Amino acid sequence: MKKNKHLNKEQRYQIEAYIKVGLTDKEIATKMGKHRSTIYRERTRNSKRTKNGNVYIASFAHHLATKRKERKRKHVSLTDKVKRRIRWLIKHYWSPEQIADVCKKRLLKMVSPETIYQYLYRLKRAGTDLCKYLRRGHRRRRKRANKYKNRSLIKDKTSIEQRPEVVDKQERIGDFEIDTMKAKNGYLLTITDRKSLFNIIAKTASKKAADIQSAFSKAVKPYVKRMKTITSDNGLEFAKHKKMADEVNVDWYFAHTYSSFERGCNENQNGLIRQFIKRSTDLNKVSEQRIQQIQKMLNNRPRKKIEYCKPIHVFLENESLHL
Repeated sequence: MKKNKHLNKEQRYQIEAYIKVGLTDKEIATKMGKHRSTIYRERTRNSKRTKNGNVYIASFAHHLATKRKERKRKHVSLTDKVKRRIRWLIKHYWSPEQIADVCKKRLLKMVSPETIYQYLYRLKRAGTDLCKYLRRGHRRRRKRANKYKNRSLIKDKTSIEQRPEVVDKQERIGDFEIDTMKAKNGYLLTITDRKSLFNIIAKTASKKAADIQSAFSKAVKPYVKRMKTITSDNGLEFAKHKKMADEVNVDWYFAHTYSSFERGCNENQNGLIRQFIKRSTDLNKVSEQRIQQIQKMLNNRPRKKIEYCKPIHVFLENESLHL
């Protein structure tokens, strides 16, 4: 029979009585047949904090211990029902972390993200590959060569240092970051709202400034009223930034060279888009309908940064826009 190592209410009253007569933790442990570390931990964790120091009160200590036990996370087994839920959500492009946290929030049984990953790896070894639904396949790193053109050719640039502080706080809708993504036979123009993580994605044939301007004008047309600022890198594709900014009546700022962390929201979204559009993907074979499908999918997926709300809900909060 397994010996119960936890203290009960009666034992806590014993400890309180022994403390009042001046016994040490070691002496109390000997009298009660417990290890002295058990008594030490009990007094350390469950004593009441007062101005005159810690005071051990049995009723208070038992209350704390009971509440702690209630809060303790219950073990969830990887049952068939949990497995079916994992497979269904993974196929809808949810990450293991999203699955675990959203299920917890909705009081649904679910295992930890690491357990989900291990389950997916076991499935793959058994011949069922669900890992293809995971976020991104990182391409091999390579040493960066100093082969980029002089990026100071862009005229009338406003540095990110002059950007209002409210943009840094990410507390309002309408502060966007913009970038381009390379693929086979074309590029993607990606625009991300800093607060809501709402994405706008457009396909463009080249990286020429004129093509980027054309794609930008068409892509942001439904959202112009919500736009306040745009932050980009120093790529020459944004050489016509002034015309683009005037077109939507926003302020345009440029991040420091090779400081992608200053546009972290957009960089992260680009990584998520790579789950669907690889560098080797032929954009000539990707329809506009598919691009909009990917955009809708990302905007309707709960995100940790916004407390697992959907970007589209946060972006359109208190708005009557229909997208």
